[in-house]
Amino acid sequence: MEQLKLATYNIRMDTPDVKEDRWENRKEPIFNIIQTYDFDIIGLQEVKESQLKDIQTLTEYTCFGRGRSNDDSNEYNPIFYKKEKFDVQESGTFWLSETLKHEERDKRWDADCPRICTWGRFRIKLTGKEFFVFNTHFDHKSENARYHSAQILMNRMSIIDLEIPIFLTGDFNGDLSERYYQVLNSELRNVVQESPRHIGPIGTCTGVGFNHQLNIEQYQCIDYIFANKNATINNTTVITEKFNGRYPSDHFPVYLDTTIR
Repeated sequence: MEQLKLATYNIRMDTPDVKEDRWENRKEPIFNIIQTYDFDIIGLQEVKESQLKDIQTLTEYTCFGRGRSNDDSNEYNPIFYKKEKFDVQESGTFWLSETLKHEERDKRWDADCPRICTWGRFRIKLTGKEFFVFNTHFDHKSENARYHSAQILMNRMSIIDLEIPIFLTGDFNGDLSERYYQVLNSELRNVVQESPRHIGPIGTCTGVGFNHQLNIEQYQCIDYIFANKNATINNTTVITEKFNGRYPSDHFPVYLDTTIR
């Protein structure tokens, strides 16, 4: 039996137009959160290559995952993990398309851009226990694309040994009223909803533009951790810390404390 600290965090891409909230000002607070909460595994979204290199300076972690395209819009959904604690048995990245392959110009289902999922099969070095983590970022414009992406994810997970704990982290760009959520929630549990003890608000997204002054209860919930029935949910937290009066990202990290048995 081993405790696992798992998180999902959209760190907001590095863009030159945000001035006070540019990456150079935000990266140290983000590193502070990762290290203070001592996450074992964290699924990140909206990670540009320059940001990936910065995060890789956190020496206790290593990562895997590839970008979704080969141009300036390229973003990663990497999974970072503590290299002293886990072995990765298998890993990969697949596209949220009918072929699961790289389809650069695929605008199917009215999607704004290609979307991916990075996944890994982990083995705890101390106990030998295994589990899966999937990390994704759904389309921000098309509800139809989010729905089909959820179906693709569930089909991919259906081939896994269901006795193994499975976790899904990500920015899903839609709330629990949408069809995608019903697809995921039919087989997986929203860990915040199922948590016996939750700390913080339910909302996770401050909105593009970093609405630092908005009442925290007004934020939309679009970032989730899901888990199958074999995962134990001990407690959850939505982390809302500010640094010098500003949020490190336009999303809050969602943190799950779980036990792998």
